[in-house]
Amino acid sequence: MMNSYQVGRSIERLLACVKNSVFTLAVLLLTSFTFAVMAQDVTVSGTVKGADGTGLPGVTVQEKGTSKGTQTNVDGTYKLSGVSKNATLVFSFVGMLTQEVAVGNKTVVDVTLLDDTKALEEVVVVGYGTQKRKEISGTVTSLGSRDFNPGVVTNPLAAAQGKVAGLVITQSSGDPNARPTVRLRGTGSLSAGSEPLYVIDGVIGAPIENVAPEDILTMDVLRDASSAAIYGSRGSNGVILINTKRGKAGATTVDYNGYVGQEKISQRPDLLNAAEFRQAAQKYNQTFDDGGADTDWLKVITRTALSQNHNIGVSGGSENFSYRASVGYLDQIGTLIGSSKARLNGRLNMDAKGLNGKLLMKFNMSASQADASFAPERAIGFAMNMRPTDPVYSSNGNYFQLPGTFGNFNPLAVLESISQKERLQDFLFNAQAGYTIIDGLFFNVSGTLRTQNKNSSFYAKSTVDNLLRTVGGNSASRGLDAVVDKQLETTLNYTKAITSNSNLSVLAGYTYQDVVSDGFGASNNNFLTDVFGPNNLGAGLGIRSNPNLLGSYKNEYKLVSFLGRVQYSLMNKYFATVNMRRDGSTKFGDNNKWGFFPSVSVGWTLSEEPFLKGNPAIDLLKLRVSWGRTGNSEGIAPLRSRGFYGTSGTYYDATLNDFLPSYAIQGNPNPNLKWEVNENYGAGIDFALWKSRLTGSIDWYTRQTKDLLYVVNAPQEKGYVFPTILANVGSMQNRGVEISLTYQWVDKKDFTFSSTFAGSFNKNKVISLSNDLFQAQNQIFLTTNLGSALRGTSAVNFSVLQAGQPVGVFYGAVVDRIENGKYVFKDLNGDGKIEQQAGDRTYLGDPNPFFVGGLTNSFKYKSFDFQFQLTSNMGAKIMNTNQLLLGRQDGRIAESNALKSALTSPINDNQTIPMDYYVESGNYVRVNNASLGYTLPANLGVLRRARIYIAGNNLLLFTKYSGVDPEISQALKVDGDNQRAPGIDVRETYYKTRGLTAGINLSF
Repeated sequence: MMNSYQVGRSIERLLACVKNSVFTLAVLLLTSFTFAVMAQDVTVSGTVKGADGTGLPGVTVQEKGTSKGTQTNVDGTYKLSGVSKNATLVFSFVGMLTQEVAVGNKTVVDVTLLDDTKALEEVVVVGYGTQKRKEISGTVTSLGSRDFNPGVVTNPLAAAQGKVAGLVITQSSGDPNARPTVRLRGTGSLSAGSEPLYVIDGVIGAPIENVAPEDILTMDVLRDASSAAIYGSRGSNGVILINTKRGKAGATTVDYNGYVGQEKISQRPDLLNAAEFRQAAQKYNQTFDDGGADTDWLKVITRTALSQNHNIGVSGGSENFSYRASVGYLDQIGTLIGSSKARLNGRLNMDAKGLNGKLLMKFNMSASQADASFAPERAIGFAMNMRPTDPVYSSNGNYFQLPGTFGNFNPLAVLESISQKERLQDFLFNAQAGYTIIDGLFFNVSGTLRTQNKNSSFYAKSTVDNLLRTVGGNSASRGLDAVVDKQLETTLNYTKAITSNSNLSVLAGYTYQDVVSDGFGASNNNFLTDVFGPNNLGAGLGIRSNPNLLGSYKNEYKLVSFLGRVQYSLMNKYFATVNMRRDGSTKFGDNNKWGFFPSVSVGWTLSEEPFLKGNPAIDLLKLRVSWGRTGNSEGIAPLRSRGFYGTSGTYYDATLNDFLPSYAIQGNPNPNLKWEVNENYGAGIDFALWKSRLTGSIDWYTRQTKDLLYVVNAPQEKGYVFPTILANVGSMQNRGVEISLTYQWVDKKDFTFSSTFAGSFNKNKVISLSNDLFQAQNQIFLTTNLGSALRGTSAVNFSVLQAGQPVGVFYGAVVDRIENGKYVFKDLNGDGKIEQQAGDRTYLGDPNPFFVGGLTNSFKYKSFDFQFQLTSNMGAKIMNTNQLLLGRQDGRIAESNALKSALTSPINDNQTIPMDYYVESGNYVRVNNASLGYTLPANLGVLRRARIYIAGNNLLLFTKYSGVDPEISQALKVDGDNQRAPGIDVRETYYKTRGLTAGINLSF
């Protein structure tokens, strides 16, 4: 038996053994756990490619929620160590859609990133929200930044020319400060304007010309009333929604886009040179004082214009905060001496998340300053008038000027002695906050403050002023105009999956807008010196006798709106949308303060039906039908519905022994004044065929504008004091078809070729020009200013407004023949007399185009890309007033220059009445732009992407039109002075330009 000592020792050994075993087991367990944990961290590698299958260098690869990350190599490969198996990798790259991939058990993760704009094509901005493209039942066209036209493009609208069916963008002027004329589905108004509403980052009415094209991510065009009705009394002419680029989570990226270019006049009138002018004078037995020169006056006043554009964007952020900031500078010289444009713009967009993603905040800030110098376009008319035998300068060094002539003024003297400048400063701040109250219920509030200040000045030196006006000496003016625009919007959006195959979305909102405009203007003349220009207005003597040279104004209007939308989808093939908006505005008359604007649209995806699903030729076939009512209140100035008084001449006050201003009523009140109403009926079809090789849409529409705003005669017998009144009279109709097609000819890894066509057919007609209370004239003649008087003619009534005819239709006599150099007109009414009365005049042609389209062809071969675009305009007629005034021999050819066609013209007649002899076809096809680019291999260190390119604008023109250019202004102005009618080619037009640019795009 063991004694107690032995027992104790045995117990001690046992306890020691157990302790050692426990320690060993703990070590083993800890080691196993450590290896297990280590085994959960893996090294992940892979390749990131673009949609074309090539590797993307510089893509940020980051483990979500951590700072752990890397970037892909030049061939798109990457390797990231220490990644948890439960991690999610985030792949982000500028211009591409961010992707998130769960790691799981994978050690190789390959990703293909899509262009951001391509991904966004699946989601369309529809006003106060977005909608999946497949669920759209209205007519919406989306463009991404990659779709924009290349070259010298300073206005986003020009970047979209020829890209959207139904959107007609006319650039008839080469002036860098000129805005294109924009029409969507035809001319829809006489006085209220026909330009679409612009909404930039949700801000209504923000100035589109101050947005740099490089900052734009998408442009969505709401073409029909069913889509635009959500904008109520301002959506009559369609809506263009622009979203600017924003930052993304990931490493900071820097983008630079810049180009330098030059522009020249593309086409010019074919005028007589000095030798031909002398020959013409001799041929027609006319004498003149030959100055012995050989002057090309158009060459004297024009130049090769240089331009440069630079834009730098910086973006980045984290999962909960992202930003993008950009700065751009444009410097564009005009081809006409004295014209130029310089623009400096900046933009900052920020996005933030909080409260576990329930709170979303956006901040948008933009500022721009545009300096414009305007050259008087009448100098172009003077250059066409001046004889080529006269010198630019006299022997004493002064500008040469023929004494006692009217209309033959030295154009260089005009350009170099007149200064007209404008500085436009625009600032915008917008803040948005959205909160997810519960799943599917989202509340958003947005506030905007926008200020705009314009400072304009004009000065004409005494030399030119004495030539043109002969009285008053030199003249100057200054103007200061300011706009403060405050907007508040609140929306509540509810989305719910009612069943597994039906979804409902409901939007309700309230908006408020307050716009205050004020300004001050002063002018004076008869200064003693030109030294101070427009900066010493008080020194002029003219204001002493004319106190009306001073003026100021201030006006304000407010708009309150309630809006709603209901969207429903069933089984991914039946879709319906109902929009409604109720607007109340201080612009409207007391009896029409509120307007209601509803719309409804439905869609049916036939390709999801059993009888078509699975058809190998049909990928998508969808029918759409819509109806909507929108309004147009842009033609109503604040207080226009009320009567008001203003200055009306002066009267002599014997007590004060001075002339004092007198006042009189300046407008009749109209308590029934309201918005124009636009009703739009439409049907369309969307399709994708043969594995989406051919995609497109066809839309039919009828657009009827009612309650047209127009100034009519006010019947005095009914108590009206002022002779005219702004009222809602008459109606107008546009009917047409729009076609959009894209065909992928080749889609290989190293070579792709596609063509995109956007075209529209439209027919316009005035229905009536009267209502129960007011009756406009049966025929309203539009007086078009042809420029400075030439051979006794400065303005002619070429166009009319009349029920049953297109707006601005040409109206005049019909030439039967030319006899002994004289026009012989047809006796249209058969009364045996040829008179310039209604009976012997008829309609001579429609200035509105019947078809407008664009065809863009895009090629890509490995690292090279090439595209060119054709634009076309068919069916429009043009009144060629240059041929009327300068293309014939009228017995006064030695007074001023003429076109070369005058040498062979059989006409020796000086009549300038409207006649069909000078109405020509305006059909044309133009090579609108082309570009060739090369993307460099991204193996230059920090440089992620580099592309160099050359581009050209307005390269070739095919037309039978004998004038300068058939892309004639489609502007319409029917009220007041300086009326404008579409389709009239006048002398004093800033000629279109042909531009060539070289540029580079860099990403770091």
